[in-house]
Amino acid sequence: MKAEIIAVGSELLLGEIANTNAQYLSEWLATCGIDVHYHTVVGDNRERMIEVVTRAQERTELIVITGGLGPTEDDLTKEVVAELLSRPLYVDQPAYHRIEAFLKTRGRQMTDNEKKQALVIEGADVLTNEAGLAPGMSVHTSEHQYILLPGVPREMKRIIADHFDHLLGKETIKSRTLRFFGIGESALNDRLADLIRTARNPSVAPYAELAEVRLRLTAKALDEHVALQMLDTLERQILDEVGLHFYGYGETSLPEVVLDRCRAAGLTLSAAESLSGGAFGSALTDIAGASDVFRGSAVVYDDAAKVNVLGVPQELLDAHTAVSREAAIAMAEGARRLYQTDLAIALTGEAGPTSNSGRNVGTVYCALAQERGTEVLELTYPAFDRGMIRLRSVKDAYFLLIQNSVSTDKMGKS
Repeated sequence: MKAEIIAVGSELLLGEIANTNAQYLSEWLATCGIDVHYHTVVGDNRERMIEVVTRAQERTELIVITGGLGPTEDDLTKEVVAELLSRPLYVDQPAYHRIEAFLKTRGRQMTDNEKKQALVIEGADVLTNEAGLAPGMSVHTSEHQYILLPGVPREMKRIIADHFDHLLGKETIKSRTLRFFGIGESALNDRLADLIRTARNPSVAPYAELAEVRLRLTAKALDEHVALQMLDTLERQILDEVGLHFYGYGETSLPEVVLDRCRAAGLTLSAAESLSGGAFGSALTDIAGASDVFRGSAVVYDDAAKVNVLGVPQELLDAHTAVSREAAIAMAEGARRLYQTDLAIALTGEAGPTSNSGRNVGTVYCALAQERGTEVLELTYPAFDRGMIRLRSVKDAYFLLIQNSVSTDKMGKS
């Protein structure tokens, strides 16, 4: 099914408010396995609204319209849709009584404008609005489904939550989100181009996040078990191609996966942070129960701190600078000794805007110390964004732990 979302309101065109409804509705329809092909914004003008809805009828089956259901003269949505469908409007008595009762609590009488909010299209499923006054509507014809929703976000979201477990059909819809790191959205799309282009049920939808990518898989079937099997098959196909970059499901995060895997393996963790200034440890301690695994982080921004806190030899820093493989190794091993942990991460590098070490801005060394030895990643990031260099280096450190030190053969699939 193809869908178009139409947002009604001149205030949207003037930039007075952001069209957050379209984003919310697109995400919701994606979970329903429905492809949104168009977003349209139109002002409160009858002729232009007729033009927009007519065009939507020509190119999609599902038309979702937000806004224009209120009491004022320029709220025209249901009038336009009723006219295009050659259906009359009538007063929905439950909606009328709800508005009347609300006005009485305010000591007011019903006016014609307020009564207008109770008008609905003949043959529509009326969607009660527990967060406001104007009800929504779902109208079916032989070729289209029209969903009319209030423009106020909380009202729109409430109607969806209350009514749309059945109005989009009886199929079971199941979704699953796979999370990836170390591969950009463009590269992921290239690797999975054929699969993304041809997949319809289940469908695949990629989303880019800060230094991460997630894929939402959505399957529709008459039976829940069948839908889950469809997702399992598609997931295997995806992981066969890009599984090295996969780290988790749903809303999980890199630090959550690190803690879960360390906890399951009975491993403790510490850190030495120069470049990141405590960000690595901070994200871990934001998670309840982190003390089961994480013992501490030494923020050693200055060379003297590296020497005095971690025991990094001064002659090593003199010979190689603090931004070097040698310094990263010494920092990680020093943190492991200091906190007496199984694992220790060290981060040192040049975040910019200028370099103090002679290394290029964006050069980062990430070391992982453990009983079997210490390994180092030399990483290079674009030099134009100090914050992104620091953020990406921390995430790379988490992913290093997930990939190499906390193996899945100890803990099973996450």
